Amino acid sequence: MIGDASDDSDFTALPRGRNCDLSSDGPSIPDDLLWARDQGRVIFFCGAGVSRARAKLPDFFGLAEKVISTLGVSKESPACRLIEEARQIDDRVGVAGVISADRVFGLLEREFLSRDIEAAVAGALKPEAPCDVSAHKVLLDLATGPDGTVRIVTTNFDRLFDECSRQLQTWQPPRLPDPRRPAELTGIVYLHGRVTPNYDGAEGDGFVLSSSEFGKAYLADGWATDFFRAILGKFVVVFVGYTADDPPVQYLLEALTKASGRIENVYAFQSGDESDATARWRHKGVNAIAYDPANSHTALWATLEAWSARARNIDGWYNDVIDLAQRGPEPMMPHERGQVAHIVSSYEGAKRFTEAASPPPANWLCVFDPYRRYERPGHLGTMLERGDYVDPFDLYCLDSDVAPAKPNPEDHYARRDVPNEAWDAFSINRLDRQALNDENVIALRGHWARNAPRLVPRIFQLAGWLTRVSDQPAAVWWAAHQSALHPDIRDRIRWRLERADEASAPEIRKAWRFLFESWDSYRGEFHRGIYELAAQVAKDGWDDTAVRQYAAIRKPYFSAGNAYWGGPKPPDDGAEIRLGNLIRLDVKYPERHDPINIPDGWLSQTVKALRLNLELAVALENEIGGYGLLSISPIVADETVGDDQYERSHGLSAHVIEYVVILKRLVALDPSAAKSELSAWPIGDAVFNRSGFGR
Repeated sequence: MIGDASDDSDFTALPRGRNCDLSSDGPSIPDDLLWARDQGRVIFFCGAGVSRARAKLPDFFGLAEKVISTLGVSKESPACRLIEEARQIDDRVGVAGVISADRVFGLLEREFLSRDIEAAVAGALKPEAPCDVSAHKVLLDLATGPDGTVRIVTTNFDRLFDECSRQLQTWQPPRLPDPRRPAELTGIVYLHGRVTPNYDGAEGDGFVLSSSEFGKAYLADGWATDFFRAILGKFVVVFVGYTADDPPVQYLLEALTKASGRIENVYAFQSGDESDATARWRHKGVNAIAYDPANSHTALWATLEAWSARARNIDGWYNDVIDLAQRGPEPMMPHERGQVAHIVSSYEGAKRFTEAASPPPANWLCVFDPYRRYERPGHLGTMLERGDYVDPFDLYCLDSDVAPAKPNPEDHYARRDVPNEAWDAFSINRLDRQALNDENVIALRGHWARNAPRLVPRIFQLAGWLTRVSDQPAAVWWAAHQSALHPDIRDRIRWRLERADEASAPEIRKAWRFLFESWDSYRGEFHRGIYELAAQVAKDGWDDTAVRQYAAIRKPYFSAGNAYWGGPKPPDDGAEIRLGNLIRLDVKYPERHDPINIPDGWLSQTVKALRLNLELAVALENEIGGYGLLSISPIVADETVGDDQYERSHGLSAHVIEYVVILKRLVALDPSAAKSELSAWPIGDAVFNRSGFGR
């Protein structure tokens, strides 16, 4: 588990992260909330909606009508007129709770004794037999921590939680547990009182029902507010079965916001669309979790049931999701991919994912990387063998992703931007930051000044999974889209591909080697090095170090990137593996933006150094097919070709011409040295015969 449920330290505020759908069409649960529940750090506050859902207890209007009928209230009484007005307002504006229930019962107190009102309320809440308490069982499962402790609070008066046969301890005013002592806070807290076993009245000090009783509990005496404040110091709170305008919510949150100005770690399930749900709860400092209320809130309860199943067997839930992930992401639904994303967003989940007996395939990299999920659509295959048109978003998107616009398939220049909020498995998240230590941070001096800091534990686990699947085409295909990978990952992949017992395809091993060489040899912008060298020789003159640095700056190197052909998804495991479908290879030649003057006395050493660079260039070009050797510009410019200047000043041509220019200076200065230099270059013909050196 992440954390320890027995830790009595104050609960740290939870920044909002991504959400996870536990069912196909239900509300999305924030990752932080799922993890907090797994730790036993969540307390569910259950309102009237919980008892209405399946036990079919009455709503506010149904309860009021039953109470009025039992008490024999006149239709002309203020309470009856207020109820009728409330019903009309609800129907007219579509907003429930504008006139709250506590005001109605406050009016009834003017005409009837409290015990008579409580008896009528208790009778109105008596469930019919048999009663469906499955909703209450779901909440009890969710309220059960990893140590078996149940912690749940309800403002309902009914005894339906007791009907679930859990034999739990119960609490009600005036004696409530102290949330600052987690061992004491166990069982069911009936915050507003509880009906008698026979549903003929209220136990103990009665119900918190009217506006005067709410005022005492939350404002004047404030015992309910104190209780809730103490809970927030230790736990995350989730409201289920309430609306934002229900009296318990109004009194509870308004009292706290007036006292402290802010509330953290409180969530509420709210029917309606995202914007409406958020607007209803935002000013109360509560994070709304929106859901579709259709079909008697089916979507909500499907999600709560899925969550409770996870709560009953967390290990089994992890194993089931990871087993499903072994099929690969493409046949899965977005919310199922989202569950995998939820798993790898924590250290424990990433460790489980990595250590699975059969690791999920490398195609999951296309889900973990938002740049692959939002990759521009395109055709599979090659220019000569055009395949199907594929949109990566359809194959790899998450339930939390914002759907991009569909581009025109014939628009080859269409862009698709990655939303800033798109989830990235390889970005450091809040839990990662909590696990940071000195070895994860670059240092001014010492070991971590010279070496790359270590990966944070969660991402290190994902690096282990990447290593295990590095022999799959999708792994090296994905890596070719990256500017680099952490040195530790490179070393682990090298070891696995070269020394491990598992066999891997030669083309995959070759592709990884090209990538490693490309990343290892990348030197950034040439002009910075040349400017630094120019400043150095201006002060100290030329020497062996300057020659060596100049040659290093001008040294060609391999560049490996994403493949030109193949399309926006990796090659299938069963397809023929071709190097060109995995990576794109090129030889890079650093450009010289400004000339640098080489003194006559250092021409011979410089020519030798540049000759070695050209020998390397020929070898590199030949290694990837030799096509770069076929387009070298002539040494002597052809005045009749006006567009030859770009070719002469870039790529291999520029390096050959630079070498020849310096060599000509050496010929004029020391012919014997120049002749010796040319004779030492047995492969010079490969370049000079094509470049017209004999002209």
